[in-house]
Amino acid sequence: MTSNIDRRRSKRRPILSTFSFFVVVPRKGVHRLQVLDVSESGIGFELDTEGESQETFPAVPGDTLDIRLYLNQSLFLPLTVQVMRVDENRTTRKIGAEFPDKMSKSYRAFNTFIQMLDSIVDIAEIEAQPPV
Repeated sequence: MTSNIDRRRSKRRPILSTFSFFVVVPRKGVHRLQVLDVSESGIGFELDTEGESQETFPAVPGDTLDIRLYLNQSLFLPLTVQVMRVDENRTTRKIGAEFPDKMSKSYRAFNTFIQMLDSIVDIAEIEAQPPV
């Protein structure tokens, strides 16, 4: 990745390790999939868990997937994404996807969340030793 604004033509926000975001693809099963980045126009995430056969759940550019973007252990936004890119390696596939319906309630909530995330990240500080 050469910059935060590249193929998606919008600012990507790498997921900070202090957040516990993850994606679930219900059609694939209840697997926590790592979120790599988010932007107004799309999301990057790993589609496979380690040791999972990639042949059991094919994904190609153009496919539409219903996902759940978990903001914590129980709160999620149901979103629909269209696969734009699949980067494969031996253990996992990384998906680059766009949001095809920017008028849906779920997308509007997601976009509001992204704006809030930007506001927080701009001024937030991470404490090395959180209070007990």
